[in-house]
Amino acid sequence: MNILSLSTCPLDPTLGSGKTRLRWTEGLRALGHTVDVAEPKDFETWHGLRRGLRFRQAYGATTFIKERIRSKDYDVIECFGGEFGLMLKHLAKLQSRPFTIAHTDGLELLASERELAYNPPNSFRRSLHGWYSRQTHERLSRAAFVHADAFVASSEVERRYVLDLGLYLPHRAAAIEPGLDPLFLSVPFTTNRGPTIAFTGTWIPRKGIESLKTVMSRILNKHREVRLFLYGTGEPSAKVLASFPAEVRDRVTARSRLTGREIADGLSRASIFLFPTYYEGFGMALSEAMACGCAPVTTPTGFGATLAHGEEALVCDFGDEDAMERSVLNLLHDPALRDRIASNAWERVRGLTWKANIARLEDLYVQWASEHQASRGTSAEPAGRVWAHSKA
Repeated sequence: MNILSLSTCPLDPTLGSGKTRLRWTEGLRALGHTVDVAEPKDFETWHGLRRGLRFRQAYGATTFIKERIRSKDYDVIECFGGEFGLMLKHLAKLQSRPFTIAHTDGLELLASERELAYNPPNSFRRSLHGWYSRQTHERLSRAAFVHADAFVASSEVERRYVLDLGLYLPHRAAAIEPGLDPLFLSVPFTTNRGPTIAFTGTWIPRKGIESLKTVMSRILNKHREVRLFLYGTGEPSAKVLASFPAEVRDRVTARSRLTGREIADGLSRASIFLFPTYYEGFGMALSEAMACGCAPVTTPTGFGATLAHGEEALVCDFGDEDAMERSVLNLLHDPALRDRIASNAWERVRGLTWKANIARLEDLYVQWASEHQASRGTSAEPAGRVWAHSKA
């Protein structure tokens, strides 16, 4: 197949979304498909301006696609991001066009809904900003899904969400989880770890840091043997530590940025992973911690929503700090429970390999593109084009 992949974030392997999108692209190429990629620097208009980013990307992508489809015949166009609504609306009007897929590693529609829970408007100015956002940004995001032919999410939660909204028929919406890097899957399962609790994520409200600070301040105050490690916060250590009472800061370690190896090494020594996030498209941090043998305490979003409570994780409602505290303490005080959940969590992610999930994505794209071409009365394999649908 000839595929065009469009991304609203830079394809930077050091960024979570950038790395994931590169993995899908590289995997499809390895199976014999031609995959052209475009990132903001390729289509964003008035690059470098600080305002109107989403609209500049939306307009630029529409202009970009008009020129690109005139010069090359694509079977599939996949779009990562809600900024492609205008472009997809334009493509939907064309009689002969590629099959279009909204492939998301974070569904803007659901993310906006969840934001109202953890960051509600508390002033007239913010209420006005929220109204403006609903009339502009959210309409743009919705268009990216209304006008796409099919939808691929990284979690079953998001697949069900778009189906409930009536945006797709069930056979045109799929959930395919991303893979874990081998360095995480190669960590052996071990027990008898110390009373160490870990968190991985940027230090922002969406990650549930207010709940994290409250829960861990209580626990650290009562249990002097407990240690807390915060990885990849993206903020100076002093700023993060200032979030905790002075009397417990000597048992909190905050690291702004780490390599994957450093994170894996740290998680492989932790016994519990506390992840009180309000929204995740998937939640790579959670799956990586599970692969490193941590017993997770998390919330029902992204990958966390698929875990069996009491077996693969202790799943608490959003913002339920009492439940989170009880869950962490139960794991600290009951080594048998902790080891059982950690072992089940470790087993749960064994199948999250890029090879297997890229093969699933390829199957889906080939099926959808074939159906699309057949519905337009054309051959499933046009002359001059070879579809390398490899099963080797």
